[in-house]
Amino acid sequence: MQGEVGRAAAEIGKGICVASVVTLAAVLVFALLIKLFSIGSSVIMPVNQLIKMAAIFVGCFVCLRPSRAFLKGAICGVAVILVTYFLFAIIAGEISFGWKNVLDWLFGGIAGAISGIVCTAVKGKS
Repeated sequence: MQGEVGRAAAEIGKGICVASVVTLAAVLVFALLIKLFSIGSSVIMPVNQLIKMAAIFVGCFVCLRPSRAFLKGAICGVAVILVTYFLFAIIAGEISFGWKNVLDWLFGGIAGAISGIVCTAVKGKS
């Protein structure tokens, strides 16, 4: 049992790392595009959500095995939102908390759970 929990924790940890790196890279590229093409501020929030969702999917798909992928994906999604929130808060130099954060965690959990379902469907059950 402990070996199984350890493997699951390692999968989740790898997924968090991969998704966080993908998020950081994609947000940096998007920031460059905003600067180069003077993209309006109304586009920033939806694109950031898409970036997070895609990064969570990549992290889950690459790192999670199909067994209990729904639960591992949900945990990974919430953790990715937390990790990237603190990374960007450090970069910005300020931390603020509100309902938007709670909704982001919920969004991350749902995106991760769906990614886990897709992972199971594509990779097969084990």
